[in-house]
Amino acid sequence: MSESLKQTKIIATLGPASSNELVLKEMIDAGVDVIRINASHCAEPSDIQTIIDLVRSVSEEYGKPLGLFLDLQGPKIRVGTFKDKEIFLELGDLFLLTSDQSIEGDQKKVSISYPELIDDLELGQQLYIDDGNIRLEVVEKRSKDVVCRVLRGGRVSNNKGINLPMTQTRIPTLTEKDLRDLEVAVSNQLEYVAHSFISSSEDVLLLKQHIDRLGGNDIGVIAKIERKSAVDNIVSIIKVADVIMVARGDLGVEIGIENVPEAQKLIIRESIRYIKPVIVATQMLESMVEKKLATRAEVSDVANAIYDRCDAVMLSGETAMGIDPANAVAMMKTICVATDHNLSERKKNKFSQVKRVFEVKTMATSFCKAADAIADENDADVMLAFTSSGNTPLISSKLTPSIPIIAPTDSIHVLKKMQMYRGVIPIMMPQSFSEIKSWARMIDVAIRSAKSDGLLKAGDKVVVTAGFPIGIPGGTNSIRMVTVQ
Repeated sequence: MSESLKQTKIIATLGPASSNELVLKEMIDAGVDVIRINASHCAEPSDIQTIIDLVRSVSEEYGKPLGLFLDLQGPKIRVGTFKDKEIFLELGDLFLLTSDQSIEGDQKKVSISYPELIDDLELGQQLYIDDGNIRLEVVEKRSKDVVCRVLRGGRVSNNKGINLPMTQTRIPTLTEKDLRDLEVAVSNQLEYVAHSFISSSEDVLLLKQHIDRLGGNDIGVIAKIERKSAVDNIVSIIKVADVIMVARGDLGVEIGIENVPEAQKLIIRESIRYIKPVIVATQMLESMVEKKLATRAEVSDVANAIYDRCDAVMLSGETAMGIDPANAVAMMKTICVATDHNLSERKKNKFSQVKRVFEVKTMATSFCKAADAIADENDADVMLAFTSSGNTPLISSKLTPSIPIIAPTDSIHVLKKMQMYRGVIPIMMPQSFSEIKSWARMIDVAIRSAKSDGLLKAGDKVVVTAGFPIGIPGGTNSIRMVTVQ
């Protein structure tokens, strides 16, 4: 295996700058692993279908199965439109928010997309517009509107988002648009669906119920942590979600940008304890929306997320609307490779000892810990983790091994889901597990396949984990060490 192997996975958002075959191919060459479809930018379900078809077509042509997920828009509250498209609010101005959506906005007033918000607001509560660039305080409440005083002025344009860090709203976490978009995700059997603006585990379970009702039992739910209430309920959310995303944009507005680093570390740490993949997102290489090179601060930000042991880092505007999406992916890969290599070296030299305590202890976690120790003590080159569900490679990835994890599976859906897991290289078995009658034969088939893909070479020492009987999910109970011939 090459020492320059990337272990941290890269997620890229498709948008106007990248929703075409040429740029997507360039992004695959640059190192993207998972594609995000932002439903907020898809007016109709057919727009989502078009992107899915593009990704799968290019992915199949390149022979690289990309993970794919739909990020539901969720109940984003927005201001309406202005007669002159935008206004400028001065400190101390009085500004009216109204539930009457027929009103055209001007210097004194604007409508809001969620009329029931008027009932939820109380005197003295603050509202943030455009990610906190504009701040208002409620000073008078009426039946259909509220009067606010401007605490922080600035430019406000059409459809800017509203955040309510101190307000509990009754707005449902799944909108009618979300449910329409969800049908497209399920009918196409995407690997994951991301749930926006959740507050509790009940929100995650509700989405899972809708997915099951539509027949998408194997689709994972990504819980986006972007509300203070979600941070407060983080452990219960992690327990029921399949993947966690630290969505730092709205989260920074909700809890204050100075508190985001602490929250990020907490969320990653708890996700490791409960063996769940975790994504760090928002403004990772923001300057590359308009520039060819990242800033030193951005590089440090990405590296620190990796040092905290996240599974994936996500590009949003950088690839959706940036001047060079493939270059942004390539820059992200460069950072990942350097940081991943440093992490591996620190572990090999015992400068950094990973705390290997999972909240859930099973036979699988015990065998994965043992395999990791065997690999370390015997200078193994690769771990080979057979899987029907993706569980064994996921557990192994949370131990931050200093060597890659090759994960043979006979399920294309599981293979694509594993594109989200740190350090895991999923490969498709040329035969189904049910056709292979012995463990020795299974190892031989997988090693031959990995050799033909250039992932293994003669002389490599491989630590193998599997379950017996073969192909039973969650049954990891065997370890073997072999040398590739």
